Amino acid sequence: MPTTTGPVYVVGAAGHQGGSAFRHLRALGVETHALFDARDGRRLRDERWAGAATRLVRFDDPGSIEGALRGAGALILVLEDPDTGPAERLRHGQNILDATARAGVGHIVFAAATGPDYHRLSCDVSSETERYLRTLDLPATALRPATFMEEVPWYWLSRFGRDLTLATPFPASAHLPLVALDDVGALAALAATRPGEFAGRTLDVAGDTLTPLDIATQLAAALGEPVQYEEVQVEGVFVYQEASTQVHDGEWLRGVYPQLRTFASWLEEGGGLELCRHHVGASGPGVPQAA
Repeated sequence: MPTTTGPVYVVGAAGHQGGSAFRHLRALGVETHALFDARDGRRLRDERWAGAATRLVRFDDPGSIEGALRGAGALILVLEDPDTGPAERLRHGQNILDATARAGVGHIVFAAATGPDYHRLSCDVSSETERYLRTLDLPATALRPATFMEEVPWYWLSRFGRDLTLATPFPASAHLPLVALDDVGALAALAATRPGEFAGRTLDVAGDTLTPLDIATQLAAALGEPVQYEEVQVEGVFVYQEASTQVHDGEWLRGVYPQLRTFASWLEEGGGLELCRHHVGASGPGVPQAA
C-alpha cells in the first residue's frame, strides 16, 4: 500500500518512462500531477494534459517550481524531453531539484532518461543530474535503467528484403542487462509511494541478461522466422562499458516488484512481440509481409 503523504508530481509525464510512472501511480490510487514547463507549447496542445492533473511552472524560475511543489509528498524526475538541449536539461534539472528541496518534498525519485547503451551520447545529462542530487543530501532514490528492451524494435531489428536481421554494436557473446520501459515507470511509482523501502538506494534496473545471439534466438521463435545477427559499427555512436556490466539489484527488485519482465515475458505479454511485428511488417508468427 502507498505510504507517501501528499500528492506525487511527475516531471517527464509526456515521455516513455515518466508516462509509465504517471499511469502506475494513478493505478495505485495516488493523487498524481504532471509538472510541465509553461513554455512547452507542444505538450500543452495535447488534450491528455488539459485537465486538472497538469501543473504549469517555469523551469527557469525555481520560485515558480517551489510554489507548485508545496505540500507534495514526492517528485519523480525524468529529463527526457528531446526538444531541449543538454545544457538546458541540466539547468532545468538542477532548478527543479533545488526547488524540491526548498519546498520540503519528502522524497525524490530520479530516473535516468536513457540506458547505458550506445544511444547514450554526449546529449545525456543523467549522470550530472544524479551527482547534483547527491550534493543536496535529500531523501532520494536513483534508478539507473539498463538497455531498454524497446531498443530492439526501435533500432536493432530490421528487415532487408524478406530476411530479418538483428544488428547491434555489441559482440555476439556480450552479456547485456535489459529492462522493459514500463517496468522502470512501475518501479519509479513504487519508489515514490514507498519511501521507507526505496529512499537512499541507487538501483541498477534490469529484468534479464542476454547475449545478442540469445535475443536473436528468442525473436526467431516468437516471430516464427529466422533472425540473423550482425555486429555493426556506426560512425559517431559509442558503446559504453556499462552496457555489459552485470546488474546486482535484480533479486531485490523482483522481491518488491515480482512483475519485473524478462525478455521472453516482455515479448509474450508486455507488448514486445506486437512492437517487433509492427516494426518489421510481420502480420503474425511465421507470416511476414512481402517487402
